[in-house]
Amino acid sequence: MLNVGIHFDRSYTDNGGLRLLPGTHNKGLKSILFGKRYLDNKPDKNEIGLNVEPGDLTIHDGRLWHRVAQSPYIGEKSRRRVMYVPIITGKVLERNQESKPKLYQRFMALTNK
Repeated sequence: MLNVGIHFDRSYTDNGGLRLLPGTHNKGLKSILFGKRYLDNKPDKNEIGLNVEPGDLTIHDGRLWHRVAQSPYIGEKSRRRVMYVPIITGKVLERNQESKPKLYQRFMALTNK
């Protein structure tokens, strides 16, 4: 899967914005389970922040650890509107009312407290 982001606002690292952790898209299951926690949204010393302008496109592998940092500002200055379009190949796994959430989604309520 590729994540394509279409940015509608200026988003610099000093206003939060998109952060990526290079190399995490090609790690194995052991690294996923015992390395950087999937739901961890705290800064990482190895992450890089992107500075984007309105109209910029960002493209990254969907398996790459990524997050959006919280803006230190309130109101209009904190706005960072982005539309993400996932590009997925392979068999489509349809979801319905009976579909169970993914394992990590079941524990989301326990994080960030």
